[in-house]
Amino acid sequence: MHLKLRHLEVFHAVMEEGSVSKAADRLHLTQPAISIALSRLEDMLGFPLFHRSKGHFAPRPEAYLLHMDAELSILAVEQFSNRARLIKQGGTGLLRIGAIGAAAFGLLPELVARFTKDNPLVEIDLRVRSSHQISYLVSNGQCDIGLVEAPVAAPTLEVEQFSLPCVCIFPSGSALEQKDRITPADLADHRLVGIQDSNQVDRQVRAICAEAGFEVRAPVHGFFFAVVRRMVAEGAGIAIVDALNGCMPLQDGVSWRPFEPEIRYDTALVVKAGAELSLPSQAFIQIIRDEMKARAILPDVVAV
Repeated sequence: MHLKLRHLEVFHAVMEEGSVSKAADRLHLTQPAISIALSRLEDMLGFPLFHRSKGHFAPRPEAYLLHMDAELSILAVEQFSNRARLIKQGGTGLLRIGAIGAAAFGLLPELVARFTKDNPLVEIDLRVRSSHQISYLVSNGQCDIGLVEAPVAAPTLEVEQFSLPCVCIFPSGSALEQKDRITPADLADHRLVGIQDSNQVDRQVRAICAEAGFEVRAPVHGFFFAVVRRMVAEGAGIAIVDALNGCMPLQDGVSWRPFEPEIRYDTALVVKAGAELSLPSQAFIQIIRDEMKARAILPDVVAV
């Protein structure tokens, strides 16, 4: 028996509409086409489904027994088609992302919200870990995408690097707010909140200040840029942070200015080498690329 979807659709339409003419209008077919399809279905089944009298089709008991199965079969095919379309568009599946704090707080919440709005059936699992831990998770297939600090030296990973500017953040109302940009000399007059001594931003700050002729002290460290920003908001000092977190319009009493000479914060997008990425992964990676390109340029300073 070689049933076709069209046979089931015709049978279902006649049962729903109660007449061949209405079923023909519903399916945009001619009445003879409906009659032929029903006859072929009955021939394949080996028994009649309708009483025929002067063009009128009255369902037999067998037709009522099969009607629900026909409807469920049509719905199953529609579900299959819709699911396939969503998969093709990257609209369904599971996306596992590992990210360091800078990206997890300053970048990904907005991107995840934007992505899920267009892909509501995609499940997203965001894990905040250290760069080393994320690299391990991606290498072992436990995360699809990783955002880590650069540089990355791992033959098991494919790496795409991004470079972001850093800015100086300080409490709103500070005298620094009157400046167009902050220089090393400005740091000498303020208490600095650092990230951690081994962080690439802190290393650059110390090197620049040493070249300017003084040693910068950061008695407080926050590890995450977002935590450092919160401490600045509470008056713990000023800080140099990545633009992702520094330029966010949070209305938390923190202002920012460009820092000169320029300090860069390098991050990397990593995926497992040789892995076949799912469509959701491919789509989300492109969103990250576009956003990183846009964030590589500082926005205009907006007064708080």
